[in-house]
Amino acid sequence: MSAQWDVVIVGGGAMGSAAAWQLARRGRSVVVCEQFSVGHTRGSSHGGSRIYRTTYAQPEYVGLMRQALGEWDLLEAESGVNLLSRVGLVSHGFPPVDFEQPMRDAGIPVEVLSAVEARERWPGMRCEGKVLFEHSTAGRVNADLAVAVLQQEAVRHGAQVRHNTRVIDVRQHPGFVEVVTEGETLTASRVVLATGGWMNALAPRATGVDQALPLDVIEVAPAHFALAESLPSGDPNPMAEDTWPSFTHDHAPTHPVTGEPTRWPGIVYGLATPGEGIKVGFNAYGRTVTADTRTFTYAAGDDALHRDYVRQWLPGLNPDASEFLSCTYTKTPSNDFVLDRCGRVVVASPCSGHGFKFTPTLGGLIADLATEPDDAPTSSVPELFRLAHHLR
Repeated sequence: MSAQWDVVIVGGGAMGSAAAWQLARRGRSVVVCEQFSVGHTRGSSHGGSRIYRTTYAQPEYVGLMRQALGEWDLLEAESGVNLLSRVGLVSHGFPPVDFEQPMRDAGIPVEVLSAVEARERWPGMRCEGKVLFEHSTAGRVNADLAVAVLQQEAVRHGAQVRHNTRVIDVRQHPGFVEVVTEGETLTASRVVLATGGWMNALAPRATGVDQALPLDVIEVAPAHFALAESLPSGDPNPMAEDTWPSFTHDHAPTHPVTGEPTRWPGIVYGLATPGEGIKVGFNAYGRTVTADTRTFTYAAGDDALHRDYVRQWLPGLNPDASEFLSCTYTKTPSNDFVLDRCGRVVVASPCSGHGFKFTPTLGGLIADLATEPDDAPTSSVPELFRLAHHLR
């Protein structure tokens, strides 16, 4: 049977949309099947902001980040839409790995400050430990706008994007793949599964792996905080929402004076969502759910935890003016991405809560996988991302 499409992409979030853009730019015939409507909030790609940073020690991620900046620039140039705001990133605290040298080795400009110097520069923030300021290659990405622009550009290059199109089965055959939706059956030379928290509904059968991928769906509930009008000193707050730097805080595991364990779970992150406030959250701190059973609420005690953190560390925000939101991470045990191909089916789960910043570059890697010979060894992605790495 001849294929109707070069590639059918299942899932129209960030990764599926980026793959469609990259494939369509290469002249491939592409259709995206997304089970929900335009701009839905059921997955992991919605919202007005995602952090953009290069604070990685692993060479695989540092290399991808160097590529990503150019790919975001390309997407902005093609579309004429600004997606990446380079307001910089402040990372401070006591991380298990010192990011300064890997960043310098990769040619990423970074400034080192003391906690006192950082407080003088950003009076609305308190810092501890070593402070790194990634000033020209970091900031935030508008997530909602990025997905919309990726789909717009994919369509401009000839792709189709079909919303409200749920895929119920994917079947590999010699020479082609069938993609069964609730309304029709499509045939393709290749299929990309970019289904996020729904990955295990299709991937085991489609890939022939015969076991669920080690993916957990975690519902997290960061909050947006309004800026305070004045600082605790009584001075006017000089920090503005639109220029507030993104930040990460690897806090000390114990209080430096009392020795008591800290109460903050995981790494703290924050960034502005213009018009909504400064987002503050605890990385991967939440509840294990499924993509269909998430609650869209925050757990008891989450509000006090976030407000106490803001009260102690972010004097430029109002701890009593917050609005919580629901997000999901689809995590592997190692927090590494899953990018691999089984025959004619590509599995794309580059997530674990830190994938969005890589979106256009990962779209290119997915496109590479989708255009390799189906009987050839996978060569487009690092070993770290392959299924064998996750299924040991």
